[in-house]
Amino acid sequence: MIKRIVVTTASLIFCTVLTAQDEPIVKSGGYTKVYRGKEAAFEKDVASHVSKWHGEGQWNQFASQVMSGPRSGQYFIGTTNHYWKDYDDRVTTDAHDNDWERIVNKYVEENSGMLYYVKVPDASYNDRRSLMFSLTYLYCKPGDVDRKLDLIRKIKEAAEKTDYERSWSIYRLRGGKGSVLAAVNRLDGMVDMGPAKMSFFDMWVKTFGEETASEMTDTWYNTHTKSIEEIHRLIDSMTSPPPN
Repeated sequence: MIKRIVVTTASLIFCTVLTAQDEPIVKSGGYTKVYRGKEAAFEKDVASHVSKWHGEGQWNQFASQVMSGPRSGQYFIGTTNHYWKDYDDRVTTDAHDNDWERIVNKYVEENSGMLYYVKVPDASYNDRRSLMFSLTYLYCKPGDVDRKLDLIRKIKEAAEKTDYERSWSIYRLRGGKGSVLAAVNRLDGMVDMGPAKMSFFDMWVKTFGEETASEMTDTWYNTHTKSIEEIHRLIDSMTSPPPN
């Protein structure tokens, strides 16, 4: 029963959260480790579950697989673009819950539990759907989250003024320990892991001048104690179709 509760909540994971709830910015999600050798069968069963209960007009669900880092091979399963109230109002059926419980009991070895990801729209830039993305967790020093966000907002301003060609979104994590931000960088392929046409440093220099560029770099590195980066591949068959 405990396993069911944790992974069912994990199936909520990657949604966007609103601070003032003017728009659906809440995401929720979590990591799922599947028994070795059961991955293909797990993907097939989850795809069937999604097609039946998470289609157009239903509660959305997405899934990606982690391609790098300590969680390589695990699945990140969640839901996106919600208001907080959506979680209160959601109603499921016994058939849905029993099917998900069957999948969990049959395939899941371990899961992380659920976290909520609340999008910070004014720190996000040109965000979009993509078939791959990098997800970087920034573990900020106490009291330094706002300093980090203020800096990212300035970097966004530089990106807008220099027509930066890539996309990112920034989230505050809720429901976990410490002050953590998550940065999602959209990728069209592994080629986008390479350098962009302009670095953040170069964009800053072009927009604000060289005099403050070193201060910008110092602020970036001095406002978090560690970072963890993962590369994810979206699994279309386990993901609700995008809204029209």
